Amino acid sequence: MAQQVVFISAGPGDPGLLTVAGLEALKESRAVLAPATFQRSFRSLLVGKEVDSPFQMDHAGLVAWVEERLPSGGVCFLLPGDFGSFSPFQSFVAHFGHRAHVIPGVGAHAAAAALLKKTYDMPGVSHATILTSPRAFTASGRVAVREYAQPGHTLVLYMNDIPLPTLVEDLRAGFGADIPIAILEDVSAPEQRVTRGTLSTICRLVGDRDPFGIDSGSPEPTLALVVAGEILARDEEPSWWDRRYEKIWKPRGVR
Repeated sequence: MAQQVVFISAGPGDPGLLTVAGLEALKESRAVLAPATFQRSFRSLLVGKEVDSPFQMDHAGLVAWVEERLPSGGVCFLLPGDFGSFSPFQSFVAHFGHRAHVIPGVGAHAAAAALLKKTYDMPGVSHATILTSPRAFTASGRVAVREYAQPGHTLVLYMNDIPLPTLVEDLRAGFGADIPIAILEDVSAPEQRVTRGTLSTICRLVGDRDPFGIDSGSPEPTLALVVAGEILARDEEPSWWDRRYEKIWKPRGVR
């Protein structure tokens, strides 16, 4: 681990969802960079290590922090979510080059699917799953949620910053129907909360709460995902299993 910078995808922050590879790298590290929420949830695994938050430093300062500690042991980042989805750490992986090692993990969208007990893509119901963030739309000004909210799609929204009533209007305009929707807060945390309804009922079910922290001045980000699509109200037909069995697995002798 000495002279190595390990980027560990830590999903929604549940130590139980850390991969074996991630756990081993964390145990071997000398110093750890993790957001405040992860410093609490991973407390038992951080004993005896030097710990700081990457969000308290600018780019140059963060690089210097890592370089100062590398000669005496490995340094790891506990990444919120998975490196492959909305991760702001790409520039650091590029900076450390051959010294950087990335470990994949269980993204929040995967943890949400498990919590909902729903597969996002389903034959005859949803042929595409789109993971995106309205914040990206706000920055570019070129697209809107409704452009992705199409029949046959499952939409998974990270970091929503659109007020719920407005978001509902956009989703209804795209899907063209009163489709099911779920808002998942603090996925995998002890205080996790799931609100399920349809576009016509979700605002009433959420009430005056602000699950996305849009008007919050809290220094800690809110983890809330939106999942919208027909898969929330449907189950896969058993015939699809038999169809795969007869046409794919049986002829190939799949074991």
